[in-house]
Amino acid sequence: MYLKNYQVKVVKAFREFLDECRLEHAKAVQARSTLQINHNWVQEVFHRKSIEIKDSPTNGLGWYYPRVVFKVPTGGGKTLLAVEAIREYQERLAQRRTGLVVWIVPSETIYSQTVAKIKDKGNPLRQLLDQASGGRTLVLEKGQSLSSQDIEENLVILFVMIQSVSRRNGVEALKVFQDSGGFEGFFPPDNRTDLHQGILKEFPNLDLLSELSSLIRTSLGNAIRVSRPFIVVDELHKVFSDQARETLNSLNPELVLGLTATPKENMNVVVGITGLDLKEEEMVKLDLHVLPPDGSLQNDWKGMIREIKKHRESLEKKAKDLRQERDIYIRPMVLLQVESTGKNQRGNGTVHADDARECLIEMKVPPDHIAIKTSAQNDIEDVDLFSPQCPVRYIITKEALREGWDCSFAYILGIIPNANSNTGVTQLIGRILRQPHARKTGIAALDESYVYFTKGEVRSLIDKVVEGFQNEGLGDLVGKIAVKGAVSAGKRVVKIRHDFRKFESSFYLPAWVMVNGDKHHRRFSYDRDIKPLLNLQSFSLDAVLVADLKKAFSEERDTRNSFAITIDKDAKITPSVEGTLQHGKDEISVAYLTRRYSETIENPFLARAVANSHIKELEKELGIETLSREFGFIASFMCRRLEAEKHRQEEAAFVRLIEQKHLVLAVGTDPDFGWRVPETDEIGAAGTPHPFKYYLFEDVDVPSFNALEWTVAQHLEKQEKILWWFRNKTGRKWYSVQGWRQNKIHPDFVAARKEGDRVQLLYVLESKGEHLLGNADTRYKKAVFDVMTNQRKTKNVRKIEQHKLPFGELNDNVEFHVLEAKKEEEQIRSLFNL
Repeated sequence: MYLKNYQVKVVKAFREFLDECRLEHAKAVQARSTLQINHNWVQEVFHRKSIEIKDSPTNGLGWYYPRVVFKVPTGGGKTLLAVEAIREYQERLAQRRTGLVVWIVPSETIYSQTVAKIKDKGNPLRQLLDQASGGRTLVLEKGQSLSSQDIEENLVILFVMIQSVSRRNGVEALKVFQDSGGFEGFFPPDNRTDLHQGILKEFPNLDLLSELSSLIRTSLGNAIRVSRPFIVVDELHKVFSDQARETLNSLNPELVLGLTATPKENMNVVVGITGLDLKEEEMVKLDLHVLPPDGSLQNDWKGMIREIKKHRESLEKKAKDLRQERDIYIRPMVLLQVESTGKNQRGNGTVHADDARECLIEMKVPPDHIAIKTSAQNDIEDVDLFSPQCPVRYIITKEALREGWDCSFAYILGIIPNANSNTGVTQLIGRILRQPHARKTGIAALDESYVYFTKGEVRSLIDKVVEGFQNEGLGDLVGKIAVKGAVSAGKRVVKIRHDFRKFESSFYLPAWVMVNGDKHHRRFSYDRDIKPLLNLQSFSLDAVLVADLKKAFSEERDTRNSFAITIDKDAKITPSVEGTLQHGKDEISVAYLTRRYSETIENPFLARAVANSHIKELEKELGIETLSREFGFIASFMCRRLEAEKHRQEEAAFVRLIEQKHLVLAVGTDPDFGWRVPETDEIGAAGTPHPFKYYLFEDVDVPSFNALEWTVAQHLEKQEKILWWFRNKTGRKWYSVQGWRQNKIHPDFVAARKEGDRVQLLYVLESKGEHLLGNADTRYKKAVFDVMTNQRKTKNVRKIEQHKLPFGELNDNVEFHVLEAKKEEEQIRSLFNL
C-alpha cells in the first residue's frame, strides 16, 4: 500500500519524534531506578523538536508519558496512519514485535468497519500490522478473553468504543474495563496474597476486589494496566474532558496517539495536515458546488428532489462510461436530509423521511434504491455500499449520518430543513467530500460534490458549508465554535410579577370571532369558515399564465447562479459565484403533478382531473418536447400559481366575512374564544442573570433568546414609555393569531405602552431577520397584522365580557407590527414615542 505524500510526511514526523522519545525515555527510566527521580522527559523531547507542549500527563503510576495528536482532515486516511503509527511505535519505542495496543473508536459504524478491515488477513492494513508483528497479530474486541501469554507472543490489537472513556462519571467510565472473567492469566491465584502484594508494589493503581481486600481484581482494566499499552484514540477531541483524560491516564499507557480533524487548543499536535494537502493528493471532491433554489423552486422540496434526481442520473451515466472505458466502478449516491423521522412525527407539518421516500418512488425511483438511516431504522446496516451489486442510490436521514459514516460514493447532499437554522448541515458536509478510490477520475462532474437546498438564505448556507469544511479539518481558519443551548438543568415555574397585576385589563389580547349580530359567538376557524368557500377547480391555464410560464423558462434558464467552494493555494476556504448548466431531460407525469396539486386541492379526484386537463393544455401550448424538457420546473411553477390562487381566495373570503360583519376582532374573558396571558411560565432552572426591569414574569429564560430577539428585548427595555413586555412562545397556551391561511401566526413579543400610570396601548410584535424580509410568509404576516391594526384604528375591536370585571373594562387598544432586522430600534422608538 503506497502512502500519499502528506501521509509520508506524517509518518516521518512521528518516526523522528519516537527516536527522540526512545533516547529521553531511557534516561528517565535510569533516573527513576537509580536516583528515584521522576523526570519529565516528555517536556525535553518537545523542547528538542521545537514543538510547543500544552499537555503533560502522567499515567496511573505517576510517570510522565507523551499524549500527542495527528491533525488529519476527514478523508485523510486516519486508519492507515494509525496502522503506520503502530508499526513505528513497535520498532522505534517499544522495540519489540509483541505487546498490547488499545484502539479506541468513536462510533459503532466506524468500529465495525475498522475491526472488519483489521481482522481481514487479505486487507493491506492487516498485512502492514502482520509485517510489524512477524505474522503474529491478534485482533480482539471487548468481551473476548485475553491472557498475558497472548500479549507476550503476539501483537494484540484490542478495540474499544469511545463511550467507554467519555462518560462524565469516573466510575461509569471505567465500568467497561471492570469485566471479570477471561483475564486470570495476568494475576496470581487468590491464595497467593504475597504475589498479589508484589504486583501491587509495581502497579499500585490496580483495582482490588474490595476496599478491605488485598487481592487484585481479574478485570480487563487491570490487564491493560499491567501491560502498559500503546493507546490509539480516533477523534480524540471527543474524549478530552478532564474525566476522560484521567481515565486514559489510569490505564498506564506508554504513549497515547490521538487522531482528529479538529484538535483542541490544549492538545500536543506533532504534525498537521491541511485541506490543501488532501486536495493536491486528489483525496477530496473539490470544488463543492452550492445550488440555491431557482425561481419557483424556493420552498419546494419536491421540486428540489426532482432536480437532484436528474443530476444524480447524469452523474451515473458518466460513471457507467468511466467503468466501460477504464474499469473504475462508481455509483453516485444522494444524501437527503429531512426534518423528521420518528414514527409519531409524520403529519406534524414537517417533511418526514417517509414523505421523501414516497416522493422518490412517485418519480419512478425503485424502492430498493432508497434507504433510510435514522436512530430507529437502519436500512444500510451490514450493507456493502461499495459493492456493484448494491442497489442503494438515495439515503434519507435527519442526523444519523452527521458523524461516523463513510461512503465516498456520496456526491449530492439535498437539504430540506431551513438552511438558516439547520445546524446539522455543518456535519453532513463531510459525508460527501471523500473522493472515490482516493484519486481523481479526470471527469470534472465525478471529481466534485454538490449541495442543494430549498429553504433559507444563500449566505447562511455558504457559511455553514464553510464551517463544515473547517469542522472536517479542511481549512486553516478553524476558530472556536460555541455550543448553543447547554444541557438544561431542569425547569422551574415563574409567575406574573406582583407589581404588574394591577394592569390585568391589558392581559387580554384580541382574537377573530364569528358572530351573528350580537349573538352566537365562537372562535373563528379556518376549516369551518374559509375552506368551504374555496373553489380551486376554477384554476385554469389562461393566456396570462401561459405567457408568464413561457417567460419563466426562457433561454435565461439554461444557466443558473450557483456557488463553488474550494481550498486555495494558501489552504484557505474560498467561495465564488459560478453558472451551472441544467442536468438532463425530465419526464411528463400526470401522477407526479396530481400529487403536487393534492397538496393544495384536498380532493384527490379533483386534483387528478385538474392535473390531467392542464397537461393536455400545456402539450398544445408548449409542445411535448418543451413540456418534457422543463416538466419539473413547470410542475413547480404551476403548483406555486395554484397555491397563490388558493391564498387569493382565502384572503378574499376573509375580507368578505369582515365586510359582512360576520367576522369581528374581539377581546373577551370567555376562554372559548378569548385569550389571556398565562399566569405562569416555565423556564430553565439555571437562572441566568438578565438586565430586564420591565419583563412581565418574575424571571426570563435568557439562553432561549436568539440574537435578534435579544436585540429587540434590549430596545424595549430602553423605552421611556414601556410598562411591561414578555416574549411569546409557540405552545398551545401562548398567544397565536388565526389569519386567512390554515397555519396560525405565533408573534414573538407583546409589549405595553404606558401613559402616566395606566396602559395606553398594547403592541403585538413579530421580529424578522434580514434574510426573511420580503418573503411570502413575512408578507402574509404583515398583511394580517395590518388588517388587525386597522380594526383598532377604525374602533372596530369588540369587547365581549361574561361578567363585570374587578379591574374595569378590557383594553381594546392593540396594534400588530412586524419589526425588521437592523431597523428594529428605529421602529420600536417610533411606536413608543407617538
